[in-house]
Amino acid sequence: MMLKPPALLFGVPIDDLTMATTLDLVAELVERGRADDRVHQIATVNVDFVVNALFQNDLGDVLRRSDTNLADGMPIVWAAAAAGMPVAERVAGSDLVPLLAERGEREGWRIHCFGSSPDVSARAIDLLRSRHPGLDITAESGPQMSDVRDIDDSVLDDIAARNADILCVALGNPKQERFIAAHRARLGNPVMIGIGGSLDMLVGHRRRAPEWMCRAGLEWAYRAGQEPGRLGRRYARDARVFGPRAARHIRIARRTHGGSGLSFTVGEAVAVTGAPTVRRAAEWQLAAEAIAQSRPLEIDLAGLAELDIRAVAQLAGLVRVARRAQQPHALVNVGRALAQYAMATQSEEWICEMTEN
Repeated sequence: MMLKPPALLFGVPIDDLTMATTLDLVAELVERGRADDRVHQIATVNVDFVVNALFQNDLGDVLRRSDTNLADGMPIVWAAAAAGMPVAERVAGSDLVPLLAERGEREGWRIHCFGSSPDVSARAIDLLRSRHPGLDITAESGPQMSDVRDIDDSVLDDIAARNADILCVALGNPKQERFIAAHRARLGNPVMIGIGGSLDMLVGHRRRAPEWMCRAGLEWAYRAGQEPGRLGRRYARDARVFGPRAARHIRIARRTHGGSGLSFTVGEAVAVTGAPTVRRAAEWQLAAEAIAQSRPLEIDLAGLAELDIRAVAQLAGLVRVARRAQQPHALVNVGRALAQYAMATQSEEWICEMTEN
């Protein structure tokens, strides 16, 4: 599938995908994972994710290192567009799960769901099997756990024994993202996705907001009305933090529009240097495809005074492609422009992440 640069919000990459291209990407990652014994983590990023990542450094690390981050929330889509880095559409985890089941029946995938309550997980699996009789899907609720990194070996052994192509982890954010990051190597599933409360919505345990509320970015209000005790305080905090931070991020992004871009040279390695203007997406795509096909990545940003926000996102995208392809990447001479962006958006950790293979 065609690679595209991600958006970048507070140092968290958000991939430019539609629901259709997401399903195609999952198919590609399953195939690659089975062929090369690789594990890929997918996160469905909403406002709560990026707010949590601002205050929990380990969660920010997980989201920066994940293979794919989906825009699960209209505020994420709007903020990316306002910052000059539009993504195609919202890709909600609650919509993705039934479509994965439909595609899984056709492709012959084995899907295993871990988390949620015993009643909800059992009802969800029965429902999906009734809709897709040829689907190979299983589920277990799992034990209660306060620290997902400290879990009994027998639980992990049972998940691994399922040998699923796709593991859907329904523990909610940030538990599910931490669970996947901590145990992905041991479990070995080609694709691992955090799905939050998708199973609850699938069986009607929690009701979906009307479509017009989803399009208007008001799904959070509908959900808070159903569970005010559990979600009211969380959503109030998210709104209080995300709104001002997003506005500041957008101001910084717009101020840097027209700054230096990146130049891509494909040879034995993909060399990235500063350029007078922002390069077209087609040039970025050629560079990304070369990295995906085994070229190492070399970045030298010496002397840049101000880097266009779209170029920063392109840079983050190339690093993620290199990591996904397990290719070496090196960032030297960080440059004033990138350092200033990182400080202004409180995403200094992102530069540190880029310098680590």
